[in-house]
Amino acid sequence: MTTTFTYNLKRLTAFVAIMAVVSVSGAYADNKDSKGDKQPKNEHVMLAELRTELGKEYAEAMAEFKKEMTELKNAYRGYDRIEIPSVSSDFPFDLKYEGIIDLSSDNKMITGISANGFVEINKTAFGNNRRLFIHADDRGTMTYEYYVGKTETAFNPEGKKWLGEILPDIVKNSNMGVESRVRHLYQAKGMSGIVDVLEDLPSSGSYTYTSEWSVFTIRTSSSKSGSSASRNTFLKTLVFDNQLKNEDIIPVIQEIEKVRSNSTKGTLLRYILENYKLNTQQLAALLDATSTHDYNTERGSTLRMFNKFYTNDFAIRKGYFDIIDEMEINSEKGNVLKHLVRSAKLSEDSWISLLQAIDDFSSEREKGALLLYLIPYLPDSDEVMHVYRNVLDDMSDSYYILKGEITTALLDATLEQGKQKSDKNSLLNYLKTANGISSNSQRGLILRKANRLFINDEEVVDAYFETLSGLDSEMEMYNVMLDLLAKNKLEEPAMYRLLRTLEYLVDDFQHGAGAVMREVVGQFPLSDNGYNQFFRIIGRMDQNSTIEELLRYVIDSPAMNDELAAKVIESTQQIDVDVERAAVLVRLSPYINNKNSSTAYIFKSMAKDLESEYEKNRVLKTLN
Repeated sequence: MTTTFTYNLKRLTAFVAIMAVVSVSGAYADNKDSKGDKQPKNEHVMLAELRTELGKEYAEAMAEFKKEMTELKNAYRGYDRIEIPSVSSDFPFDLKYEGIIDLSSDNKMITGISANGFVEINKTAFGNNRRLFIHADDRGTMTYEYYVGKTETAFNPEGKKWLGEILPDIVKNSNMGVESRVRHLYQAKGMSGIVDVLEDLPSSGSYTYTSEWSVFTIRTSSSKSGSSASRNTFLKTLVFDNQLKNEDIIPVIQEIEKVRSNSTKGTLLRYILENYKLNTQQLAALLDATSTHDYNTERGSTLRMFNKFYTNDFAIRKGYFDIIDEMEINSEKGNVLKHLVRSAKLSEDSWISLLQAIDDFSSEREKGALLLYLIPYLPDSDEVMHVYRNVLDDMSDSYYILKGEITTALLDATLEQGKQKSDKNSLLNYLKTANGISSNSQRGLILRKANRLFINDEEVVDAYFETLSGLDSEMEMYNVMLDLLAKNKLEEPAMYRLLRTLEYLVDDFQHGAGAVMREVVGQFPLSDNGYNQFFRIIGRMDQNSTIEELLRYVIDSPAMNDELAAKVIESTQQIDVDVERAAVLVRLSPYINNKNSSTAYIFKSMAKDLESEYEKNRVLKTLN
């Protein structure tokens, strides 16, 4: 949460600075005209349109920034207190535990504790103190220590009776034993039993204490639980640790829809997408839940995974493009749609819906870049081409250069009989010409044409990236890089230069940087220098969903190996939300070789560093 807050704060600051520059440029242009040194009318119009476009982007960023501020306040409300507030006056317990705690079906007895775990319960009432400490050895064998006052007393029968009386209330007001509790409920009562418990969870906050033990230190930390946190843990346990019945998929998705945490909601929805064969109704329900995300990046991450399951059914098409229409960041919408046309076979109706969604983009540059991108994928359909040309015609005349480029590209695609052969000298002269052009649109036009002729030659690479680095528009830069990767397999020097140039986008245009990085993964394996630079960029990122998605792409890459596994583990430190960090580690666990002591040790250390006891146990048990 804090990382997306920081990212959008930077983004807002950048927008303010850019708008100030544009305003000064406009004033300067007006001043020149007043002195009789006439400027072309088109430049005035373009400055005005650019101010309008930046204003819209600024408003979108401000809206998302305000949402994050609200969530940040809600997330931290109440954390300034270190005492344990009780849900009711009859809950005077101090609770500490570590590990996976198994409970009986009636929640009156602890039936098992994972290796080296423990449970400690203290209760003080009317001056009397009772303390129960249950510890499991490395084989899970439990020992009991029960104290009344300072006197140790046999656990059976008095301690066992006391535990049976207090445990249901403790379980109800904490997350202890949630794995077995959900398992018992789901097996005995199905989804209706889960829903009943979710509705009965406490509405106010409580604190559950957990302890982390290592050879050198003992660290005790606390995490807030209560209605929101307990609901989330229940749902995570239900989804991650149980095989859902087909008839329960939609009810589960509807419960996930109510989750306030964007990270938790997105992670759960993506897990269901990947692990269940969903029918049309289930996919439509998942889209409904995706639409409730507060952040464009979480919607984008889920939709990109959804793309391979996209169908042309009306309910899917409508739900999908309704989400696209509601998204506020043009570049993120564009990245989702680019991925869609590569991942799914679209019907005429889907193509028309896609083009109509593009027509509603507030950024003419992103709209034009996407129209260019779609040309190789366009179907042989008069109706689709009619809509395509209408969208092109609707673009502002101030972007006549970009519109001309699209028109030329359409003509080239129609007339092209085969791939052009690249001529090095002509290409170098072409790029040198671009260096003398200040217009981002014209320079981008030349670079995109150069992408079709690109060769992995040292002189060409130097000239190309010198021209690319001279672009002032981050949106133009990232679109050119995406086009370069789509049309060429880059060798080591060119890939390294691309990744170095990509650093320009990280601070203020992380959506674009993430989009390019996802395409880079498609060109793995890289050289050692390439990998180092790739993960160095991730190390500069501060947007959880973007980092999680990139690491997911890396893990799923055919190039995945022990070296990459170590780099992925290290990069998880950039994610400050437990549920997304744990999702990466769980996905990575099949690649962790316990015989490789150093990698396994680092993996376990990262898992133990998770603040959530549930997420920590979920990750660690994947290695066993």
